[in-house]
Amino acid sequence: MLIDRPKCWCVGLSRTGTTTIFAALRVLGYKAAHNPEFDELKSLEAGSDIGVTVFYKYLDYKYPGSKFILTLRDLDPWLESMKYIMDLSPVQSREWDLPILRRMLLYETVNFDRDKLIHAYHRHLEDVRRYFQTRPGDLLEMNLAEGDGWNKLCPFLGLPEPPVTFPCLNRRRMRSKSVA
Repeated sequence: MLIDRPKCWCVGLSRTGTTTIFAALRVLGYKAAHNPEFDELKSLEAGSDIGVTVFYKYLDYKYPGSKFILTLRDLDPWLESMKYIMDLSPVQSREWDLPILRRMLLYETVNFDRDKLIHAYHRHLEDVRRYFQTRPGDLLEMNLAEGDGWNKLCPFLGLPEPPVTFPCLNRRRMRSKSVA
């Protein structure tokens, strides 16, 4: 790990660009993981997705000076993407402790429930913003669908922009305009 490079944790909800941020952090040289297990966090310089998001306050306390990225996505496309992934990867057993724990902590449901997910979406954004409200230099909000990329990420981390295109992963076409 470079001494002058802060640890960086993406605390956006799943399906908001967390895989893309993971890839970008890897390009920048971070030892990073996408959706790590709790025990992995201590050996990482960066991480993203639900395995980081549920522990962001712990990570802030444990690793002072860390930087945090809140990835954003408009509500309707996020709901459609959550329906897609929850239908594709349902919790199939009450023995699947880790997926159950993570989904319940963030979403209060393990299956697609539109109302609970809408509430979770707003609750999470409000909680992260409240938590960092007195430390705006520690939190960067990025909306990758709106074109945020190296131009926002690198200055926030104090790193030069790499000579490669910003990654864009897990993009899929919307099938409909609304989610039931």
